[in-house]
Amino acid sequence: MRDFLKFLLSSHLFLLFLLLESVSVLLVVRNTEKADLFISSANSFSGFFNKNITFISKYFSLKENNKELFQENEKLHNILNALKQEPQNFSEEIEEIGFFYQSAEVIKNSVHSPYNIITLNKGKNNGITEDMAVISDAGVVGVVVNVSNNYCTVVSLLNIKFGINAKIKRTNFFGTVKWDKVDYRYIILSDIPDHSPLYVGDEVVTGGYSAIFPEGIKIGTVDDFHKEKQNSFYKIKVKLSQDFKKLKYVYIIDYFGRDERLQLEDSTLRRYQF
Repeated sequence: MRDFLKFLLSSHLFLLFLLLESVSVLLVVRNTEKADLFISSANSFSGFFNKNITFISKYFSLKENNKELFQENEKLHNILNALKQEPQNFSEEIEEIGFFYQSAEVIKNSVHSPYNIITLNKGKNNGITEDMAVISDAGVVGVVVNVSNNYCTVVSLLNIKFGINAKIKRTNFFGTVKWDKVDYRYIILSDIPDHSPLYVGDEVVTGGYSAIFPEGIKIGTVDDFHKEKQNSFYKIKVKLSQDFKKLKYVYIIDYFGRDERLQLEDSTLRRYQF
């Protein structure tokens, strides 16, 4: 079966030739008494040809998509199995970075409101709580803000009231990304000093200074920038790595050390604020 499919794909020019030949014959016989019968047969052949070529294309695309999903699921299953066997015996990945990833499906999304919100099909019954990070395979998506038993809502990166710590990956200079509601494909990175080296195409990632997002999660790439007149910083236009109109599957991230870290930071602030 595989060899047959490869033959069809490699012989598409020959098949096209046969189709054109069929059209030529149609022009010759269209005035004969059997024209109607011939046209019907030609249409059937053309439909069969197009249908099977479409099926073959979908078959190979589906195989590639399934392979990618399988690899992601394999990784998730390995982590889950480690947790089930012994709660303290985490996989090397969890032990090293202190984050646990859980997959979820987007069931509602918007990109045109100034305050875009996303709904996911995971909730309290799945261990989801507020302030968990949400990412996709492509990059940052948002943060969980409200949770019910079976669902949660996420403040999208495309929300003018939401901003996160970010940095230029190549130089480690950090600032804040925030949407300006102009275009859902772009976001603005500010507070990067204008003496730092910067180029179009530089990768922008999470900075790791928050207690929500792991460091190094992709946000996008520098598309354009200019120096602001009123201060010594760049205003940087970043093209998002995640197309929010295509968003379907995400990961919700639980940071195991978040509560301890936040308590320590709050205690320090209370002690040294005057």
